[in-house]
Amino acid sequence: MANHTFIGKEDDWMGEAWKHIRAYLLAAAFLLMLGIGAKAEAAQPVQGLGQTESGTDYVKVKWDALIADGVYYKAELAGDMGFSSAKTEETSVCSAAFNNLSPGKTYYVRVTAYKNGNGSNVFGVSIKPLSVVTVPEVSSTQNLRQTAATSTGITVKWNKNPGANAYRLEYCRSGSSGSRNVVRLEDVRTYTATNLGRDEEYEFHLYPERKSASGYRASAAEGHSVSGCPVLPGKVEGLTASFSSPSVKTLDLSWDRRSNADGYQYEIYTLAGKDVKKLLGSKKCENDSGVDVSSNKLVKPQFLKARVRAYVVLGSGTKYGAWSGWTYTSKQPEIKIANVRSGQRISWKKVGGADSYTLYVSSKRENGYKKVKTLSKNSVTVKKYGRSALKSGKTYYYIAVANKKIGRKTFKGCKTHCYSRAYYN
Repeated sequence: MANHTFIGKEDDWMGEAWKHIRAYLLAAAFLLMLGIGAKAEAAQPVQGLGQTESGTDYVKVKWDALIADGVYYKAELAGDMGFSSAKTEETSVCSAAFNNLSPGKTYYVRVTAYKNGNGSNVFGVSIKPLSVVTVPEVSSTQNLRQTAATSTGITVKWNKNPGANAYRLEYCRSGSSGSRNVVRLEDVRTYTATNLGRDEEYEFHLYPERKSASGYRASAAEGHSVSGCPVLPGKVEGLTASFSSPSVKTLDLSWDRRSNADGYQYEIYTLAGKDVKKLLGSKKCENDSGVDVSSNKLVKPQFLKARVRAYVVLGSGTKYGAWSGWTYTSKQPEIKIANVRSGQRISWKKVGGADSYTLYVSSKRENGYKKVKTLSKNSVTVKKYGRSALKSGKTYYYIAVANKKIGRKTFKGCKTHCYSRAYYN
């Protein structure tokens, strides 16, 4: 009998089994590839994370979107880098807001992208945490004030604002409607503005800020202001000094007003004798363009010199501008007139410190004065008015002016009063 090999139902079963196994393996491989693909997309770290807004109790951040379908983001905020007790926001958009925060504080935010992979979330790598900041509250004790000045500069100071580690300072001319100068400062307590206008006043506005490690500044919308801050007044110009008559004891000082001055200081020296001596000094007057200085020390006829400087009053004390140049003056000497056979004998009291005197004569009280002579002594006989001899019965008027030579320049005393007498030969 011949041998036969049988292929029966058992072989058919094995073939079917291998078909199912192969299909399962293919399906598992496909699902594995899908999972790997989903994880690969979500594993891309978020880029461009930055703070966009801030308030005293909230922050907002945003980041760049990942180019993939079905991606979500988990944003976390905490007060420490360990993210303990973190606030969490899950979103499909590329921004998040965190509320109910404390003012003037630093927080940390991290963002992780994720994707649903076959029923479970597959998270990518978290971006490096970003420090974010809230706006500090404005302190009522900040005390912004001016402490110093130069002719073109102003220094302001303030107290530390709790929660602030930076400041925004703005300044402009007082009452200006134009743009302000803006200065971004670090954690300092003072600032000096330079290159300012001469004889001007400025206003300053200070806003506390909280600055993050990335450079974002959470700035208060309101702050403290101080106005009427003057630069140091410039040198006083146009100074004059005069006596209204020989008999008064009041010296009239006048000058060109400095618009930003709070007041003026003047000094008056006497030039009589060998030494220059301070007669009246370190006196102050209110902001104006002149002052009448009265003193018994001004009774005596003598040459004087005076100077003035403007000042401003700051919180740190009185600050002075430059002294003016000196002005020189003296009282007009009182004249005595006596008729003599050849004319009129004119004599006067000596003026302390005078080097010489100039005598003038006129036939009218108000005008027409002609120089008679400049002399070192204090008396002279006048025989002529101009080229004509004095006329009997005619009244003549006289003014004597004291002279003082300072360097190459000769200064003249006052000549506001005339003396007269009729001439009879």
